[in-house]
Amino acid sequence: MRRGARGFTLLEMAMVLLIIAVGSALVVPMIEGGFDNREVRRAARQLAATMHYCRGEAVALGKPQELVIDAVQNTVKTSGGRSGTLSDRAVIERMDGGFEPAQGVVQILFYPNGSTTGADVVVASRNDRAQGGRNRLLIHLDPLVGTVAVRDAAP
Repeated sequence: MRRGARGFTLLEMAMVLLIIAVGSALVVPMIEGGFDNREVRRAARQLAATMHYCRGEAVALGKPQELVIDAVQNTVKTSGGRSGTLSDRAVIERMDGGFEPAQGVVQILFYPNGSTTGADVVVASRNDRAQGGRNRLLIHLDPLVGTVAVRDAAP
């Protein structure tokens, strides 16, 4: 090459491409994990809000309301006609409490006095579930007063 000619050598270009490849390999899984975490939190908020709604309707209308959670279909449905499907990234991992009319389906009742049949529902990341479940949230519905609490679930 002549003196004064400007440009990059092949070695310099290869090093830059290597740095970009290593950076991408580190960043992409973090972004994907962030999406999973966000969807698990959104699903937990959706379930908690639906529980609040059912309790409020039971108290306001003076008659029992029901919430049906189907872990197989990943859906929720109320006796008032509201229904919803959880994200593909978030799944219902475990349900304790309520009545079990079918395998993987739980029916929770909300009474006019504010009490409920109570339930604990664990929502997890579909991708993370097989890897030890870091993205897991517990939605606890108190049977006596009907309050709803969302917190991290122990693995």
